[in-house]
Amino acid sequence: MPMYKPLLTAATHLTRRAAKRRMSIISSILLISLLFPITLYLLLGNILVNDPRLVPHAIRNAQNVLFITAHPDDGALFFGPIKHPETHKLETKSFCLEYSIPDKRCLILQNKDLQFSKKWDESIIQRILERHIRKWEIDLIITFDADGFGDENHRALSNAVQRYSTVHDHHNPTAFGDDFATVWDQDFGGVGFCSAGGVSDPLDGKRVGVQPPPKNGDAYGDKALIVADWSGHGKAQAALKKHTSAYSWDRALYSSLSRYMWFNDLRRM
Repeated sequence: MPMYKPLLTAATHLTRRAAKRRMSIISSILLISLLFPITLYLLLGNILVNDPRLVPHAIRNAQNVLFITAHPDDGALFFGPIKHPETHKLETKSFCLEYSIPDKRCLILQNKDLQFSKKWDESIIQRILERHIRKWEIDLIITFDADGFGDENHRALSNAVQRYSTVHDHHNPTAFGDDFATVWDQDFGGVGFCSAGGVSDPLDGKRVGVQPPPKNGDAYGDKALIVADWSGHGKAQAALKKHTSAYSWDRALYSSLSRYMWFNDLRRM
């Protein structure tokens, strides 16, 4: 037996080294997996926040932006039971105030033809849209994409914006739709229009000056990636909390984990 002792000792030593090496490899993989998304987020949310490859000219130089939502808290959730409309109105006004949007440019429509229980007429939306585009001199529209988060009212808004852009091809503002997948959400009635002036960095009010469009066209003008830095995410959370009648633990959890509270993947309509 003594003759096998050196072999057993060597085998034990090699086994321990292999175990330590495996743990070292696993630790390295976990560390890289943690650091990579954090580094990428800091890069996109701070250093490349106005890079033309991520944020096209139409967004970086927009002067008056129109955000169109279908439900009172869509603006906070993406970009329950029906409560009293005045409650939602006050909450949405508070939401706009959180983003320094003037009260006169925060509009909640209570149109009898655009209620949650009805299928929305896109021609009505187009007429309302045209009126406010002219009134507020809008040069950029942001709303839902064609899928509209699977919501019929969202899709009606998106289709109305798309058709308006087609009819008014030479005079219409640039329109982008937020690229949605699936979502866990609750809905309310009413259409919301918010217009923000003096937009850049991007969409937070920090002016970088209006620049002429690229001479040969914007090679990256068909899409945009808007990433909120830490303070921007905190502002979005604070804005969402303004909708107190719908705020609950599941909303708080969703808003912390949802990618739409951290970045928006926009596609030109």
